[in-house]
Amino acid sequence: MRETTKLYNIFALKCPRCYKGNLFTRPGLFVFKSILKMPEKCVHCNQDFRIEPGFYSAALWISYPIVLILFVLMIFGGFLLKETYCLSLELMVGIFIIICFGLQIPIMRISRALLLHFTIHYVGSGNK
Repeated sequence: MRETTKLYNIFALKCPRCYKGNLFTRPGLFVFKSILKMPEKCVHCNQDFRIEPGFYSAALWISYPIVLILFVLMIFGGFLLKETYCLSLELMVGIFIIICFGLQIPIMRISRALLLHFTIHYVGSGNK
């Protein structure tokens, strides 16, 4: 995927305005310290990440369909695994719970990135 595409920069957690600055103080999807801590502004284009009070609570509405889609895919995958490998229901539920907990942090971070990319449009790197 090219670095100039919106989809790449959402998953790379980059600034929606310049595609260069990091959205979080600790970049990466699997971070276990300061999970949702964001800088006040982008270091490259000065885009303010503090849009308004309560702005990021809308990320909950973005993460809900993501989790729903993943859960439906896991259910269909579970049916296939159960038929193929004769796995017990308890084992599959345990695996689903582990997967859901493991993906919690990346889903929260991607939801915030999606929210910002929906509201702030790409301008380029020449604007400070």
